[in-house]
Amino acid sequence: MQMRFDGLLGFSGGFVNLSKESLEEGLRRELSEELGVDITISEEHHVDACFSPTSSLSSSSRLILHFYVKKMEEEEIRKVEQMASSTAADHGQEVLGMVRVPLYTLKDGSGLATFLSHSFVGNARSQLINSLQRFNLVPPQELHKALSRAMEINSQTAMNLQVVMT
Repeated sequence: MQMRFDGLLGFSGGFVNLSKESLEEGLRRELSEELGVDITISEEHHVDACFSPTSSLSSSSRLILHFYVKKMEEEEIRKVEQMASSTAADHGQEVLGMVRVPLYTLKDGSGLATFLSHSFVGNARSQLINSLQRFNLVPPQELHKALSRAMEINSQTAMNLQVVMT
C-alpha cells in the first residue's frame, strides 16, 4: 500500500479514459507514475468493481472503482519499493511512500490490528481485507481478532479526542 499526500493509506491508481486506454493500460500508467516501475497487469488480476462510496459526481456519471491484485515475489516487491522512492514521478507529491501491511500480530495485540485502525481512503480498507481473505494471507480467526482490536483502538482514539476537545 502507500501513504498518500493527504495522510490516508490507499492503493495506487487513478482515472482512466476508456476512449484512450483500457483499464489495464491505465493502471500500468498509474503504477509507472506512482511507483516508477513497469508492472504487467492483465484482466486476470481484476478482482472487484464497485461504485465509489464517496463519489461527489452526479448519479449519471458515478465513479466506478476497479480493484486489481497481483501476487509478487519478495524480490519484485523490493524492486518496486526501491523504484518508488528513487524514480517515481509522483513520489513526494501524490505519494509519500510505500507501506508494507503487517501480516502478523504481536503479543501486545499490535501489528495488523494497529495497521487496520489507521485512516484509509475510500474503500481501500475493505479492499485490503477482502484480498487478505481471498488469498488466505491471514487465517480467518486472526483476521477477525485484528478487526475487533482495530475497532477497540479506534474507539479509544475517539474517546481521547473527546477529552482533548473538552
